[in-house]
Amino acid sequence: MNAIITGITGLRNRGVEALVVPTIEQLLERQPNLGINVLTDSPDYDEIRLEVFGSQTIKDYLRNANKTKLHKLRNIFSQFYKPLSANYQSNVERIRQSSIAIASGGDVFSSDYGRLDRHLLPLNIALEAGVPVVFLAQSIGPFKTQKEVDAWLKVARRSKLVTVREQLSYKYVTKDLGLDPSLVKHTADPAFLLKPPSPEMVAKILRSYGIDQDRPKIAIAPSQGICRYAAQDYEKHINVWCQVIKLMVNEFRAQVLIIPHVQEINANNDDRIFATQLLKALDYHLDVRLAGADHTASEFKGLIAACDMIVAERMHPAIAGLSSGICTLPVGYSVKAEGIMLDLFGSEALHDHKLLISIQQFLNADVACETIVNCWNKRHEVANRLNQVLPQTKQAAAANFDMISEILK
Repeated sequence: MNAIITGITGLRNRGVEALVVPTIEQLLERQPNLGINVLTDSPDYDEIRLEVFGSQTIKDYLRNANKTKLHKLRNIFSQFYKPLSANYQSNVERIRQSSIAIASGGDVFSSDYGRLDRHLLPLNIALEAGVPVVFLAQSIGPFKTQKEVDAWLKVARRSKLVTVREQLSYKYVTKDLGLDPSLVKHTADPAFLLKPPSPEMVAKILRSYGIDQDRPKIAIAPSQGICRYAAQDYEKHINVWCQVIKLMVNEFRAQVLIIPHVQEINANNDDRIFATQLLKALDYHLDVRLAGADHTASEFKGLIAACDMIVAERMHPAIAGLSSGICTLPVGYSVKAEGIMLDLFGSEALHDHKLLISIQQFLNADVACETIVNCWNKRHEVANRLNQVLPQTKQAAAANFDMISEILK
């Protein structure tokens, strides 16, 4: 038996790694002999991360291919398109020979990133071959067009299972889109199950960055891409972060550790670029350090867990903070941040503690600083709340794989 995991843009995005690694671990825990293939944009890099599991990474030649156009071009210029066609067909055969197709990616089935069809194509191929399809712990939509709604529903209605990682998505797909509730289960993000390194290893990494463990520590995970996603001003973004960091250093006497959680080849989505801009704007302040090595998602989680608080524009460093029981302030631009925080805290507590801020609000420096001060003052109370709800959340994350295991049986 073998599974193929789709929706993977590549593990240079540590949020993707935070999804894929516990997914593989949980699948193998239940089905030790299961072969696992990962369809990805960066198989060479991802192989380094996944070879310990014996998983195979496969270059995704479907992502940017339009099947109809490809076939037309092949007929006209067959001598030029044979290599591309062979790679495309190889992907198709891999999917057809799978025992199950698992759609990962967190929030790829939305209108936020465009080209919904590229993530639906491998699932359509699976369904046509009679391979069961599972949507794994997704934040779904909201879709901006009826065409997107229809395309997603066409696949979802024929799938074996749709699990969603927060209640907002559950309501959206069952109430607004009318998907049969018997197909849909409300679970939690697999990243809640990601294991950090040992405390001894984390301490060594912190020392290498000159972080004093006896001082207050705040992790930040700014996003190079968030202004593009949310149509906001990039320079204003840098200026606000500078004010926020100065507040942390001067008022809280904290050391600030920058977590570049996404390190893609695409410069528009490489957080190291934004982090470097921040360091320059702060004149390389000694209390602001960049965790710039090629860390795994697990290592980043360990570093975040060692801090007193995290402010995160990326969802998975926020989940690293939440799942480690530290005060976490996500800066959101889509349904995923609000949905996950509502599941953990409930609407009343979330509102009272002001534990969520939109990117639009964050770009008002006064609002951003006020919200961060409030979180810092309530950090112990928030940590206590998280420690109460985390066992149930991690159990919900594990339930994803109990259900998949039943399908495989």
